[in-house]
Amino acid sequence: MNTCACNYKLIILTLNSKYCQNTFLSSHYNWSKYQRTILPRYVSNGSARTEKSRLTQLLVKSLKIASMAFGVSLLAFGGYLLVFEDDDLVQKENKNIPLIIKIYERICFRIEFYHKLFTIPATNKLLPDSLPDYYDKPQYTLVLEITDLLVHPEWSYSTGWRFKKRPNVDYFLERVGKIFEVVVYTAENGYITSPILDEIDPNGWIQYRLSRQCTEFRNGQLVKNIERINRDLSKVILIDWNTSWTQLHPYNTLIIPRWNGDENDNSLIDLADFLKVVFANEEKDVREILSEFKQYDDPIKAFRENQRILKEETKVEEEKEKEINNIEDNNKSWLSWIPWFY
Repeated sequence: MNTCACNYKLIILTLNSKYCQNTFLSSHYNWSKYQRTILPRYVSNGSARTEKSRLTQLLVKSLKIASMAFGVSLLAFGGYLLVFEDDDLVQKENKNIPLIIKIYERICFRIEFYHKLFTIPATNKLLPDSLPDYYDKPQYTLVLEITDLLVHPEWSYSTGWRFKKRPNVDYFLERVGKIFEVVVYTAENGYITSPILDEIDPNGWIQYRLSRQCTEFRNGQLVKNIERINRDLSKVILIDWNTSWTQLHPYNTLIIPRWNGDENDNSLIDLADFLKVVFANEEKDVREILSEFKQYDDPIKAFRENQRILKEETKVEEEKEKEINNIEDNNKSWLSWIPWFY
């Protein structure tokens, strides 16, 4: 039984029952003569579980309300799109057809509109117009991929994603930058490639940068459409290692092996020499020139071998010319004593 005794204005409560614990402990005070101290509140396990259950129910209720609001907003937006008539839709519609067919055509129009929004670039001209012919400008446009051609991505637990710079990149960009209009057209996102290009090309040999946002999606595959770069295709050279990305323009493409991060690789030197030798003094259609190298799995290796053979043949011809010249000189020396009479 609970007892209450008063002695010198001090109230002593003996709280033995659960009723007294739930009633008085929330506001249990210790009265003294000079100050009042609030004792810490005691919370039982049962009340904690009740509080957690109440918060869970509140969260579920809030999620339901938010889902309903989102669904209603989505339906309202869809209805607005069906009722709203923009200029393109009005021009295509036939006003004499039934309402249900109008709604169907509007749905198809909206689906096509948003499909194009996410699958093709926003503009047909990815690059500005080229300079007039009376300006001193590069004759050809060189379009490069960056991933596994100029840099190689690597990932580890300690560092995360990093990009390794390919050997001889500086030499390659300087050589081709003097004779070509260099454009990077990559399948990577722009926020990834932009700082990488700033690092590997401090001299600005790369004139234009086109990222993933400038590509197209066709049949579920990412493709590079160089018809949108606003250049004459007979003077555009596309260098890549992925045939699916360049499937729209196989005759403008030079497919080379993918770089796997080998630090002893010197292919960029051979590639720069190849481009300079083949295209520097030519005025032909690049598609005719590149078609000659389609038969090789590694055109750069074939070019290197042809250059070696050509150098050996040139050396042999020079030695033959020297021998002939030596023989002629010897014959002249033996016949020089004979007088000539006319």
